[in-house]
Amino acid sequence: MEEVLETMQLENMQCDVCEGTTFQERVGFYYCVECGTQKDQIRAVDITAEDNFDETAAGRYTARTIRQRKDAEKEDEDDITSWEFYNYVLRGFLQELLNMGAKPELKLMTLQVWSAYLGSMEVAFSKSNKTGLPKLNVRALPIDARIIYNHKPFKKGKKGKKSTVTGDPNDERAKFRLWNRTKRNLDASGYRTHGGPSESEGEQSLHLQWSLRARKLLKRQMPLKHLDKHSRDSKGSMSCHSLRPRVKQLHSFDRNIYCLNIIKLYVVLGIALNMVEDDIQLSDLVRFIDEEHLTKRCMLNYLPANVAAKGKALLKDMELSKIKDKVTSKMLRLNIGYMSRFINLSEFQKPNLHSLAERYILELGLPPRLLKFVDSLIELYPPNFLNAVTIHLYPRCEARAMAYILYAMKLLFGLDDLKERNISESAAKINAQLLEVGGDEAPLLFVFTEWMEFVEIRKVIVSHYNQSFARRFGVASQTGCQVDDILAKEWKEKEQGETFGWMQGSAAMQRQHENLTHIIETMLKDHFGESSKESMEKERIDFQPSLTPAHSYFNRILLQATRSDGAKMSIQIPDHMKVNHSLRDLDPFVLETTELSQYLSQHGLKLRVEELACQEDIQKVGIFRPLIVLRGDIREYRANTDIKTETWISELKKKEKRPDLRFSQPTGTYGARYLKRITMHKARREKIELNNPFWEVTETPSFLLKLNDTEVPLDSLSSLQTFEEGTMDPLSIPLDLPRRNLEKKVNPEGSDCATDQGAEDIYDEPPSPDELLLQVSNFDCWLLHGYMRKIRQHDKQKLRQLFPCSFRWLLETCASTIGIVWEELYEELLVLEVMYHHSIRDWSNHKDFLCIQHNTQEKDIRTLARTYKELW
Repeated sequence: MEEVLETMQLENMQCDVCEGTTFQERVGFYYCVECGTQKDQIRAVDITAEDNFDETAAGRYTARTIRQRKDAEKEDEDDITSWEFYNYVLRGFLQELLNMGAKPELKLMTLQVWSAYLGSMEVAFSKSNKTGLPKLNVRALPIDARIIYNHKPFKKGKKGKKSTVTGDPNDERAKFRLWNRTKRNLDASGYRTHGGPSESEGEQSLHLQWSLRARKLLKRQMPLKHLDKHSRDSKGSMSCHSLRPRVKQLHSFDRNIYCLNIIKLYVVLGIALNMVEDDIQLSDLVRFIDEEHLTKRCMLNYLPANVAAKGKALLKDMELSKIKDKVTSKMLRLNIGYMSRFINLSEFQKPNLHSLAERYILELGLPPRLLKFVDSLIELYPPNFLNAVTIHLYPRCEARAMAYILYAMKLLFGLDDLKERNISESAAKINAQLLEVGGDEAPLLFVFTEWMEFVEIRKVIVSHYNQSFARRFGVASQTGCQVDDILAKEWKEKEQGETFGWMQGSAAMQRQHENLTHIIETMLKDHFGESSKESMEKERIDFQPSLTPAHSYFNRILLQATRSDGAKMSIQIPDHMKVNHSLRDLDPFVLETTELSQYLSQHGLKLRVEELACQEDIQKVGIFRPLIVLRGDIREYRANTDIKTETWISELKKKEKRPDLRFSQPTGTYGARYLKRITMHKARREKIELNNPFWEVTETPSFLLKLNDTEVPLDSLSSLQTFEEGTMDPLSIPLDLPRRNLEKKVNPEGSDCATDQGAEDIYDEPPSPDELLLQVSNFDCWLLHGYMRKIRQHDKQKLRQLFPCSFRWLLETCASTIGIVWEELYEELLVLEVMYHHSIRDWSNHKDFLCIQHNTQEKDIRTLARTYKELW
């Protein structure tokens, strides 16, 4: 027998050390005769008679080739922990953002934020970690414990009793099953024999190291001594406790911070973008994720080739199927606040509101003149975005910039369903007259109603080619477009899978995949009349990432329509959609009518401007506030089982149901004691300011002029009444009304009397054929104030019904543009309106005060102003 084995070794095997060909068998293992090195590729296995079902054959030995241990070590080298996996993915996402135009400084800042997060998690860059190995955290993945500490998790076996084989002991099939089971047990045990080594020898398991937070949470389930036993259990034989707490047992902070997933990568990128003050804002990041420019579909492309070759097995170890890769703006802001507190971030950077407003005005297709008006509002009282509660709250800069645009449009056009319509009708008539006299080169005015129609149709056109855009703006798209979008994404993922070869699988899996594909193709053919390949060949426009999606995507569609193959497009773009409303003139609506008047006068036309006020029949509902539901004490209530149905229903009807949303008029007053204290503080402050030489605020002196032998106060006169028209010498005396009320004269007593009858009746006469009427706003608007925090969904719908239709449409459009709900945008609008209308007493010297001086003594208004002042 030994001669046969030696001959076989001579022909096929040689020693790895000395290249010898002579081996000696000892307890199932073969050793080189010259150097004594064990040969791992071959072992002797005892084969009994049941192997060939020959009871007469004697036992014999044979050599069996086994898998090399180096191959197993090579496979272990390809395994990566979850931190290494997400490190590769984060680098891939970062490169995608750099390709989109992000600043180069983003790379270093992302590394710093990611390092701070791993250091706080005690995974890396931790001074307290003496062992040098990453510590396991809350809900650590089993693959991390296996790779780092060689710790195997406990596997739950099948419930029920093991079935005992009863039958003929001489049954050949029963013997064959028994022998196969014996061989499997032998292979699993590493061919361990008495006195011989095993494969598992040398693989030592380490004691599990837990982070401080994970150890604190596990102490709630078991004592520390018992936790140490679980940490030393490398084979996973202890099933009394689970080392992964359930998600519902964790607090919101622990669940959103210590559980590493793809959302943490978005949070790290969001913080890094803010710290480098990049043009990509948080709303843009959410939109890139929704449009799948950053998605887990392309994760394998970011990994090394040897790691990505595992494919589905690797994704299963990372538990990616349990994690949603789509996030909302509210969820991302919450996680960024948690992360900034976790890594001890000082404060967030405040982006430039001017650049944000400029970008949003371009996105909405509004004239650039509106930006100058918005900048004047911002510079009037710049916001500070300081939160009085915590600094770890991401500021709503995008919503604040959009709120400034919404407030400016409200001042210019009223947005009360009547004022903007009258303004638009007068502007449309002037545009028609301008086209007659000046042609296509005439400076046309901005028409609000035409712009609304343009924006609404643009939504429908872009939504036909981009389903993410349709979902964000709530545009109903056809089912065929949605299916085409899903098929395109699946086809892209399939191409990626075929690149790494993990979609092939076994022959049975391939047949199953082919059967499912055939069924889906048949359903698509029957319902839509075309297969998936035919749908991919249809018109499809791939949009590149943009900071102004509506503007850029619509221009891309217009470019496609002008090409030679544009006639094949399924939709027809109207001619009025090719009008650029951003080139329209907005100056006359901010009372800058000089250029328009001069242009009309060149063609023999006159311009008359008329200011419109708000509606007088606006309902005064008061201040709205949601009612806070107070949870009472837990008491024991016993049901009355003897009550009749009619009696029970009548008692329910007698109970008054309190409304969820309450409107109240601002009629509250302060008490006498509080008013007395305010008066005392004011007197004390005036006394202190009286002795302060740097606090001298004097009133404007009043001068008396002698006019017709009568002394008249100079402040009550106009310049033309006091001085001759040819006198151009400057005065050292300030005039409150230098050139106002030119059509009026002042009598010797100082009272005004109308002398120009034509000036009085100028608005009563009908306009002449050569005179054009332009109606503009008087910069007054309606107000609906209240408290938006803790408002319910039912209250939101009730509040939304009180908005005028034009304002409701503009509010929802602006909110969808930056990817938030309309309630958040309206809250930012309330911050502006309350500050500008109720919080600042004197606009001439408001910057000289350290605190805001309220312009009203009403209790409800002052309370509302104090509440929103904290959000400024």
